Amino acid sequence: MSADVSENIGRIEVIHGCMFSGKSSQLLDRLIAAADDGRSVRAFKHRADNRYASGEIVTHDGRHASAIGVTQASTLLDRVDAGDFVVVDEAQFFSDDLVGVCQALAARGCEVVVAGLDLDSWNLPFGHILALAEVADEVVQLHTRCAQCGDVADCTQRLTDVAGANMIGGPESYEPRCRQCFVPPPLALRC
Repeated sequence: MSADVSENIGRIEVIHGCMFSGKSSQLLDRLIAAADDGRSVRAFKHRADNRYASGEIVTHDGRHASAIGVTQASTLLDRVDAGDFVVVDEAQFFSDDLVGVCQALAARGCEVVVAGLDLDSWNLPFGHILALAEVADEVVQLHTRCAQCGDVADCTQRLTDVAGANMIGGPESYEPRCRQCFVPPPLALRC
C-alpha cells in the first residue's frame, strides 16, 4: 500500500562509519523494507564508485540493488518526486551541495537515507558526511572489528600505496582498524 504524499514527513538519516562496517548493507535493508511497504524508492550512488558494478549498490558480501550513478547531488532534484524514499550510497564522494540537496528533498516530503565513510585514510573528515550528520534527523554510526587486534574499529587503513587522487578500492586496498593499530599514510599524500 503506497503512502499518500501528504502523509509523508520528510526526514534525513545518515549512516556512517569506517569501511566494512556494514553501511551499504543497512542502506539496502532500508531500501528493501521501503519497497516492501509499497513506497516509491529511488537509489543513487556516486558514479566514481565502480568497484563492483556501475549501476548497482553492492555490498562487500555481494548483496546488491539497482542504483543510478550520478556525479552531482543536484541531479537528484530532477530525478526524485515528492514522497519518494531515496537512498544515496558512497556519499563521501559528493561535493558540499549534498547537504542542501538532502534538505530540499526532505522539504518535499522525501525520506532520504545517506551512507558513507565519515573519515578518510588519514582519519580526517571525508567529504561532507559529518556536515550532513549535523542536519540529519537520525544518525547511525557503525563500527566493526579491527583486522589486527579485534577491538572496535573506527578507522580505515590504506594497505596499498597512495598514488593519485583515485583511492577507491575494496579489501585488496583497505581494512578496518582501531585507533591503536591505525597507521595513516604520510599527510603530504592527502589530496
